[in-house]
Amino acid sequence: MKPNTPFSFLKNNILPPAGPALEQYYLPILEMETVTVYRFLLASYDQGEKKHLLAQILNHIDMGFPQLLLAFDRLIAMGLIDIFEEEAGIAIRLHAPLEAEQFFSNAVYKRLLEKKIGEKAVENLLPARSLGSRRQVSFSQVFGLDAGEATVVPSKKQQFDMEMFKRMMGRDGLRFADEGEATLALFAIAEEQQWTWYETYLLAKETAVDRIVSPKRMKQKLAQASQEQPRMSYSRQEETILREAKAKSSLQFLAEIKKARHATITQSERKTLSKLADLGLLDEVINIILLLTFNKTQSANLNEKYALKVGNDFSYQGVNSAELAILKVRERQKQAKVQGNKGTSPTSAKGKPSNVPKWSQPNYQNQTSQEEKVDLAKEKQRLLEKLNQGGE
Repeated sequence: MKPNTPFSFLKNNILPPAGPALEQYYLPILEMETVTVYRFLLASYDQGEKKHLLAQILNHIDMGFPQLLLAFDRLIAMGLIDIFEEEAGIAIRLHAPLEAEQFFSNAVYKRLLEKKIGEKAVENLLPARSLGSRRQVSFSQVFGLDAGEATVVPSKKQQFDMEMFKRMMGRDGLRFADEGEATLALFAIAEEQQWTWYETYLLAKETAVDRIVSPKRMKQKLAQASQEQPRMSYSRQEETILREAKAKSSLQFLAEIKKARHATITQSERKTLSKLADLGLLDEVINIILLLTFNKTQSANLNEKYALKVGNDFSYQGVNSAELAILKVRERQKQAKVQGNKGTSPTSAKGKPSNVPKWSQPNYQNQTSQEEKVDLAKEKQRLLEKLNQGGE
């Protein structure tokens, strides 16, 4: 699209005037500039009789073209317009804002509004619910349809069913650390993958940490599936490590290491596993970190600071698989070996002059000869005489 791109409206797309819903629910999320574009489109609707230019919107509202494109994207995302790209330009279909009950039944919309105006303000906007029983009426009976006739009911785009998602969580004993933030993240994952709520839930269950849903780990699992793993040869020992790291949870993997060293898992070690998972690291990556840490320290207890240090590095580097973790471990070992060789080289130990005075060293012995002492005394006397004469 360009400023001189023509646009028209689809015929018979007349909407009722935008009511309070646009101002109360959509405006805080979309912001004024986007709502202004929507209102201009509503006011310009002409049954598709004429062709207009996008430049007319820019001139009338006094906004830049990038801002107009952003407004279009926001309106499309919130279901207020559809844009169809045609050979002769673009066609626009308008949609009315959702009313209160429909808007707040969408968990994502509700959360976005809460982030903008606060939970208390949203509570004040929620529609009241009746405590009475709802009268049920059959569509077929009212309109006289035969039993074999299909009932056609207008359907809307299927939403991410957060209520069903939460029911499954309750059944499996899962919970959210922050339901609001998790809702937005889960919706984004489902939309990107074009998944149903159930497909999204299966991944959430697989990557949960301490029964807490972790969108970070869900994203890492998706990235792992789409990313090509490094091609390299493995030793028999590394192949065994890979197999075990992928097959076991981090707690199981740690338990086996501790058992081999005749030790038990401590509470602080459990917390360290949770901290590593909170970084978004998958269990197979955490398992490689555990093995690296124990091999480095040769202790029955996990060096928690070192494990978290490596975990931070791996998180920053986007390490999302055991294969990639082993590659990073090789790089670390190679770098440590090079630095070790540099530190023990003869030139670094002997050839470099020291700026530490010899007399400050504990084994220093004064080996000045008698003749050198006499010369030093004469030089000292000469300097004193020079000072007494004004430095000349």
